[in-house]
Amino acid sequence: MKIIPGVGPGFTRLGLSLVSDGGGLVEKSYVSPLLSRITLNLIVIVLALLAALSLPCSSLAREADRDTFSISLVQEATVKKIKGEGAAYERYTVKKGDYLCKILRDKGLIPGPDIKELLSAIKGMNKSLTNLDLIHPGQTILIPLKLVPEKRYRSEVDDFFQKSVMGFSSLEDVSLENYVVKPGDSLTKVVMSKYKIPPDYLYNEYLELVQKFNPTMKDPDLIYPNQTIRLPIYSPEIVKMPIKKTHRPKPKRKIALKKTEPVVTSPVQKPPKTLSLSRELKDVFDQIGEEWVDSGEQFIPLKSGGHVNLKAESFPTLNLRNGRMLIIDIGNELPEEITRLIESDWQTYKVVHLAPHDNLKASLDKILAACAYHEVLGSGERLKIRSDIDITLGGDWVIIPQKTTGDTPERIVSLALIGNQTERTPMVVRTYLEKLGIRVIEYPDFPAPPKAEEELPAKKVISLEKGNPFPLPTMLLDLAGQSFSSEVKIPVYQGGGTGFNLIIHADLFFNRAGNDCIIDTTGLSPDIIELLKKHQFRVLTLAGEKDPRKVTEAVLDFLELEFYSKPHEFLVSSRDKARNITLTVHGISFSDKNSRKILATDRTLPREVVAFLNQRGYHLLELGQLDGR
Repeated sequence: MKIIPGVGPGFTRLGLSLVSDGGGLVEKSYVSPLLSRITLNLIVIVLALLAALSLPCSSLAREADRDTFSISLVQEATVKKIKGEGAAYERYTVKKGDYLCKILRDKGLIPGPDIKELLSAIKGMNKSLTNLDLIHPGQTILIPLKLVPEKRYRSEVDDFFQKSVMGFSSLEDVSLENYVVKPGDSLTKVVMSKYKIPPDYLYNEYLELVQKFNPTMKDPDLIYPNQTIRLPIYSPEIVKMPIKKTHRPKPKRKIALKKTEPVVTSPVQKPPKTLSLSRELKDVFDQIGEEWVDSGEQFIPLKSGGHVNLKAESFPTLNLRNGRMLIIDIGNELPEEITRLIESDWQTYKVVHLAPHDNLKASLDKILAACAYHEVLGSGERLKIRSDIDITLGGDWVIIPQKTTGDTPERIVSLALIGNQTERTPMVVRTYLEKLGIRVIEYPDFPAPPKAEEELPAKKVISLEKGNPFPLPTMLLDLAGQSFSSEVKIPVYQGGGTGFNLIIHADLFFNRAGNDCIIDTTGLSPDIIELLKKHQFRVLTLAGEKDPRKVTEAVLDFLELEFYSKPHEFLVSSRDKARNITLTVHGISFSDKNSRKILATDRTLPREVVAFLNQRGYHLLELGQLDGR
């Protein structure tokens, strides 16, 4: 399926036309109407004369102008019978990147007045071409020659307007009606809603006629609310009247009682809300990584014959990577009959109707529900991912496009609609999650914070001293501001004249709040520990403990410092928890002698997470393993 920009002679206000030929060719081939007044023998004679005289291209152009024909010369011209009528065609070999409408446009066959008959003729010439949108490089297809008698085409236009209001020169010659402009109106929108005027003629003769009957209107694209416009009543049955030369008096200048701002519109302009919503949806899905197409035209072939033609500006298409194609009916203008026709013929197509009052969130709810993703979690539902750092994803939506074999999907999208910059996820967290295959999308994309956040700052990390026989207890004593001595000999008992003395080797010794304290890491016997306690020593034994978290908790408790050892949950932005992203870091937090917040953890933290914790005011204490001490 291709989206073809700028194809077709004109469309209705909704941008929709349905063509059906009952499964076969229409009664006339494409070439036959164009050659109704020119015999096939004339074509052969003209081509033979041109070949014999070897005329240059410029001469051919002059001859074509003089003969009032627009001829597309090709290397080979062949006649093929279609329903008993002869049609000239050429053979064309499909190249890489080709699609049918591109080929026809390159050859000057579109835009043109007979697109329906052209497609039917191509289908009739190429019986093996079951789907006009599916062609492949190297394939040979038959293309009709373009041979348009311009005088005849012009005469047909004149004949058409013989039955229209074109050519009236005074108000007495034509029926008029007054229309009062409403906010948001455009002239073409008003006219097309009232009369069934062919678009080709609307933008030329009819709009000129409107200006003729509204001499104060300088620009048909510039109209004002409450302005009264005289509209010629269009009816194909009206007989054209002779043109009369009349002298109009200049209109009297009216004094405006209230100044109003002009409403500037264009023939193809859509209501501002619709345009804004389309742009917002495009921005969101571009970030998700899906293709949003809102320009050009889309041809959807029907199995029963014919096709549905949709104008992408009115009906954008969302081409999903899972093969599904969504037609977004932003204005809720696509009839249900057409919707059923498309969806019944193509299982991969789905039409999503948006109501006029739907905002961005309501629109995304409907579209995401139709995307056939593996899973879409709504607001309040959260996705948990277990690792060294537990991640809980929230937002207005959490999208898992497809299921994978592992426990964690390969690609996840967290999508949230935010109201200000404080609700943004910090760049360091977004970078970290992106490495895990998690894309954070927050819309609208408010300006990034100062440049300082874009670059990762130096990590504020406290590392244990290497070579120290008691690294972790020593570091904790330093952070607490506690002075101490290491490997001290303490005389616990002296026998006086008996010659009996008891001396204990203490790994770490200090006095805190008037109490002598010992931290033992080598393993004092229970009896010695009991004896020390009888002599008013406070003793903490860590012998044999290899878990750095337990050592940290024991030392902090021994020092009577407040600490928090449960998993630490950090909301990454100012949004409510249900719509937020949570990072859960396992560790022990406390305040040091300088009131700095310390987070001691034995987990390996990525640099981006360390930077995020630093931004939250934490210094990291890397615990590591005690290697048997």
